[in-house]
Amino acid sequence: MILGLLVDARLGLLTGISVTELAFVVVGWLALWPMDAAGTRHNARREDFRPVAEELAVVGTALAGLFAIVLLLLLGNSSGESRTAAALALAGVFMCWAALHLMYTARYAYLYYRSPDGGIDFNSDKPPSYRDFMYFSYNLGMTYQVSDTDVSSSTIRSVALRHCLLSYLFGTSILATTINLVTGIVTG
Repeated sequence: MILGLLVDARLGLLTGISVTELAFVVVGWLALWPMDAAGTRHNARREDFRPVAEELAVVGTALAGLFAIVLLLLLGNSSGESRTAAALALAGVFMCWAALHLMYTARYAYLYYRSPDGGIDFNSDKPPSYRDFMYFSYNLGMTYQVSDTDVSSSTIRSVALRHCLLSYLFGTSILATTINLVTGIVTG
């Protein structure tokens, strides 16, 4: 906000989006990472997800952040502030990407631990913790596929498909933002 008042409103908005997403991701990781399987199960079962509303909220939030960042980037000019805006946009898109997968981490834990447990085979005798669901979620976000886990639930498979499609959109946006940033630096 201060940056927006002192320099440029676009830079302030981009910084605000990036810092908010960064705080969400850091706090989320700090809260979820230390939980063991029992804590994960207890926490996931406490969640009161409404599948359609929750999925729309996740997708809507991610797309709104992405849209705002890309729009602000496209409205830029060729000045040095534009390069700063492009760098902030890249950071913002990446943080929206990271937040999206953190939100899907909670979704997969909820789907796994609702009665009866299961739907993802983590190839371990131990019940999964949030770290396992983070692995599953971020793996989908980076590769658009499951790697060494088997999905046996059609509900989880449907969520994973939507997650992969949204991840592809983010990957494309990150690539486009990076190209824009490099082009701006080279031609700047």
